[in-house]
Amino acid sequence: MKMQDITGKDWVLKLISLGFAITLWFFVVGEEKAEVSISMPLEIVNLPPNLVISNDIPPAIDVRVYGPRSMIKAVSSQGLSRVIDLKNAAPGRVTVQMTPDTLPLPKGLKVMRIQPSRVDIVLERYVRKTVPVRAVLEGKPNRDFRVKNVLVDPPTITVAGPESEVSTLREIRTLPIDVTEASATIIRDTNLDLQGLHSTIEGDGVVRVTVMIEPLVIMQKVTHVPVFMEATSPGVSWWPQVVSVKLQGWARLLRNIQPEDIKVVLSIKELTPGTHELNPTCVVPKGVKLLEVIPPKIKVKIPGRK
Repeated sequence: MKMQDITGKDWVLKLISLGFAITLWFFVVGEEKAEVSISMPLEIVNLPPNLVISNDIPPAIDVRVYGPRSMIKAVSSQGLSRVIDLKNAAPGRVTVQMTPDTLPLPKGLKVMRIQPSRVDIVLERYVRKTVPVRAVLEGKPNRDFRVKNVLVDPPTITVAGPESEVSTLREIRTLPIDVTEASATIIRDTNLDLQGLHSTIEGDGVVRVTVMIEPLVIMQKVTHVPVFMEATSPGVSWWPQVVSVKLQGWARLLRNIQPEDIKVVLSIKELTPGTHELNPTCVVPKGVKLLEVIPPKIKVKIPGRK
């Protein structure tokens, strides 16, 4: 077969290819250029199972590129990422340089700037530890009530993460639970506060907290309580005629108690004439406990018969 025959058969295809190449060249060269910033996510792959990242790394890098607008638009829509391969990595610091040749960009784009230009990754041993969960309370109950006890279910949680962080953990706290003006037991499901931790926890991070609220018990002294004489006789006198009474009970009862709510009584039944020291009978409202009458004895003088 002669050379001119081969050339004669292919010349049409060659001419079409040449025309397409020239058109494409003019299209790329003649298209309007732009300089645009592209956010390129960082993708960590092949992290060894016995290691964990213990520092904060940026989720993406900012790449400023220059080139044809259509090419920049196409790259932006593709969702390209900068892949960091940590295969065979060991505990310690890994510094990854961000250079144009490490980015998955087409040749028609020129990289003007990369920010940040490097990323430091700190790798540590991956460890697990079980720690107690502590409920965090916010505010104060009603002034006549108090927090008796706080129960957390589950009481402990397993944490897994960087050795330096997990080894120093003593507890995991819950998000704050508001007990402001509470007057009854509160039962609430709440999340754990994991802010600032690089570690993870087993489970969904939700615990049930029971805040047991009970009436506040206080002691209170009531003064100027009158002393009454039971079945008094003419000429009988006693001193003092008012006493103080120390009581114990629920705050909501004692805060409003008045001297007239308490009855202090003396009985002189079967007493002979003369001076006596008697222990008075003290009757207090229901739900209140008598601790002390001050003074504990009352002097009574019974005159002799004429």
